[in-house]
Amino acid sequence: MLAAGLDGIRRDLTPPPPVEENVYELDSTMLRSRAIISLPGTLEEALQELERDEVIAAAFGEHTFKRYIEAKRQEWDEYRLQVSSWEVERYLRVL
Repeated sequence: MLAAGLDGIRRDLTPPPPVEENVYELDSTMLRSRAIISLPGTLEEALQELERDEVIAAAFGEHTFKRYIEAKRQEWDEYRLQVSSWEVERYLRVL
């Protein structure tokens, strides 16, 4: 976070105004009008965004950044391959 903050200062970025409403209650038109974008919905989507972030990559260092991405991808693969108790109860009852 520090690297991102320093990057914003270097580039003289102005932070957006705070959002003090529950964004889950806003419809898509209201979200667009306030320039509120959704965060990644999955770890895989977050990793795709992270890989495009040159500031964070530089802060981690090339070796650490690559290993972090690899570890998190492995974590995602392990997670998505898990069969939950809900799935077992729902789909094995059919058999």
